[in-house]
Amino acid sequence: LGDAIHTVKPYFGLGANSALQDVQILKQSIESTNTMKEATHLFSQQRAAESKALVEISRELDRPGLLGVFTFIVPLIVDSIFNKLAPKIFSPNTIAMLQKRENTFRGIRRRKRFERVGQIATLGTFFTALTMGAKQLIRTLSRVTGKRNTTVAMSFVGGIAAIAVAKKAAVFLVPGMAPADVLTKASTGKGEGKESPLRTIQPYNSENE
Repeated sequence: LGDAIHTVKPYFGLGANSALQDVQILKQSIESTNTMKEATHLFSQQRAAESKALVEISRELDRPGLLGVFTFIVPLIVDSIFNKLAPKIFSPNTIAMLQKRENTFRGIRRRKRFERVGQIATLGTFFTALTMGAKQLIRTLSRVTGKRNTTVAMSFVGGIAAIAVAKKAAVFLVPGMAPADVLTKASTGKGEGKESPLRTIQPYNSENE
């Protein structure tokens, strides 16, 4: 039961819950059979596939180093984006789905595998179209300006980078801004009027003493 058949990391919040499920199903197996041997065989049939799926999900979410970034962090981000864009088609990320009582571990694993195919196909189509569009735009600008494709491409990329840098720098280009305000904006990443003070200084009132 529990960690003896499906060890998971403690911060997933699934160890005790899945162990309680084991106890419930074992109880039902004992009540519906005549011997303990029959009960354990029935229990194994009902829980083996679920336990395997739980262990595999846990391992994929806890791989070390760079591998963990691609098996855990990136899927969480991609799932969140696709779920926000098309919630009726793409489910929330794996961690969120594990918190829903009606989901089974096998069901989550099966659905995520199916969704990965759709996500990869969608992203592949998007970036292919984006690349083809950018190439066509560069060719058009090259014919209009009479410059080489490489020169136009470098200018195009440089312009996009300059716009991105200018957008970030615009937050700090406020006349009369104190250095402390610049540090606050740099640390919080928030613009004018959006800073959250660390604390609010209350006015002195002798009646509170």
